[in-house]
Amino acid sequence: MPADATFTRRSPERPTFAWCRVAARAVRAAECGGAAVASVRGRSVNGLVRARGPLSVMLYAAARENRLVRQGEHGFMLLEPPLLASRRVFGPGVGNWVLRLVDRRWDGLLFGVPILVGFGAVGCLLPLTAGRLTALFLTLAVLVHVAVWTTAVAVTGALSLWCSFGRRGAGPRAVAESLAADHWTVALCHLEDVRRTDELLRRATGRLHVLIRTHAESAAAALGYEVRRGEAAETLVLLRRGVTTDAVRQHLDTRDESGRAEDVPVEVLVFHPAGRSPDPAGGRIVNGSFLLWYLGAMAVVVLVGASFVAAWERDACAGSCPGRPTGYREAVRWLAQRLFLSDPAGLAPATGAAQLFGWLCGLMAVLLLPVAFVAVRQQHRANTAAREPHRRLERRTMPTKLLLLVVTQDERDAVFEAVGSVNGTPPTPRYLGDRTVFDLGRISDVDLHVVQSEQASGGPAGSALVSASMLEHVRPDFFVMVGICCGLRPGKQRLGDIVVSSQLRMMDHQRIGDADGKPVITLRGDKVSASGLLLDRLRVAQVGWKGATVHFGLMLSSSVLLDFAPHRDALVELEPDAVAAEMEGGGMYAAAARDRVPWIVVKAVSDWGAGKTDDVQAAAARNAADLVVRMVGEGALDPHTWQSRHTS
Repeated sequence: MPADATFTRRSPERPTFAWCRVAARAVRAAECGGAAVASVRGRSVNGLVRARGPLSVMLYAAARENRLVRQGEHGFMLLEPPLLASRRVFGPGVGNWVLRLVDRRWDGLLFGVPILVGFGAVGCLLPLTAGRLTALFLTLAVLVHVAVWTTAVAVTGALSLWCSFGRRGAGPRAVAESLAADHWTVALCHLEDVRRTDELLRRATGRLHVLIRTHAESAAAALGYEVRRGEAAETLVLLRRGVTTDAVRQHLDTRDESGRAEDVPVEVLVFHPAGRSPDPAGGRIVNGSFLLWYLGAMAVVVLVGASFVAAWERDACAGSCPGRPTGYREAVRWLAQRLFLSDPAGLAPATGAAQLFGWLCGLMAVLLLPVAFVAVRQQHRANTAAREPHRRLERRTMPTKLLLLVVTQDERDAVFEAVGSVNGTPPTPRYLGDRTVFDLGRISDVDLHVVQSEQASGGPAGSALVSASMLEHVRPDFFVMVGICCGLRPGKQRLGDIVVSSQLRMMDHQRIGDADGKPVITLRGDKVSASGLLLDRLRVAQVGWKGATVHFGLMLSSSVLLDFAPHRDALVELEPDAVAAEMEGGGMYAAAARDRVPWIVVKAVSDWGAGKTDDVQAAAARNAADLVVRMVGEGALDPHTWQSRHTS
């Protein structure tokens, strides 16, 4: 399309209203301009007029609020905020208020201004004898205006309900409109050079991030909070009908084909931040307060209309008017009864204007039922959505639950002593099912609980079943096994040294084959990584730690109690990187993985897998318990340190 000479002339940084008028003409002259304008302005609730103001006003309002993204001199994109965020986007000032009124309330102006002007003229003409006939015609004209408008609203509402609950259901266009109400939208895209489409889209996405960040910083500053870092997570929706040329539409279709979600209609192109998926179902919810506005409007119609009904009836009858609502109270009573589609006993109007007005009141009452149904449903959804931030706040202010798993009595007593030395709280037993959990009180903002299993992972009281049962009953945020283990690096480790499992290898699942009459063992058990968050917190706790040396590495887990050097060496040969071996970690991991609870094993070396004694078991267990308590005492697991971005 050849560019309009005035439109292509270089314009200032903020477009003037004259530039916006020329830009609007260029949009209407484009090959798909008519459909684009119809899409961006939309139809009102009555289906007769446009819901939004003239396109030039829309462009000028967007330019004043930096929502108009221009690409040189030949194109632009119009960003529209979500429905509930539109009030926050417009700036202060009378000028912005007028623009908002004309842009966002165009249909309301077309409905309300004629009524106000008509009634104002009637009020001026009634005192004049010669002007009463003109006042009557103006009143009838206003009533016809209201009747046509109300009837159109009723018909449009009935069709909308049919589309929502009828056999056809909501089509792609309805889904597109719903997405546009919930997300930031490119409502209009006019571009002459299709090769610069991606560049303009990048500029629009960048502008969106700036707008969101600016409003977030303003809102945070009002609450006394400073936003230092942030990432815009808003999805940008581009309405295909708002694109003014087929060439740009085809380019966008080709660009979006590979990443289109199944439930996104073809009328919509969704662009979401890197690393995030589009959420067509998510969004902001309108509450049911419009029901109160509807009831208030009904009351105003009855109270104001009663004066007109009484005047019509008095003017129509000469002298005595029995059974007719000639007084204001009688008219109010009659109109109120008309809301129930009936007349009071012995009271009915005779004029056609009053009867028509009463019929319209009855129609309003009929429409109240679907309006109330939709309002109650929306209010329920809004209440649910409104409670969610409070639930998140409660979760973030509740203390972290840390469940510690031990096996031997020395391990259990070591945990009791390590925790008690910090908070002075004696252990309190709590009986949950077939196991007992000891509540150890709170350190920092973490509640600690201890459960004891028997040796090995299998068996009714083994670590697998005990862990699964306690995860269900306690529902901890983190799960840590504390105790003693077998060291596999005698030259680099000492008795009492602490080993933290960066990885855990299950050794019991094996394949034993044959090679020249000799057994060949192939490991088939899981080799998994512990929680990255817990691993990080324990590395931090190691800084400045004055206790036993801490080692991080691969830990072997087998139900076999190692007390034979050749077997120990055979395990090391199978996993040369292993630094320690223990018996219960595999069962703990299996239960934690099922419930998606972050886990880790922290144990101290009490032997070398041969020539076992109990001499250092208590001291080694205390070393492991002290390191875990140090991590908790430094606030490393306090709720605010991990709940914003939980990594397991």
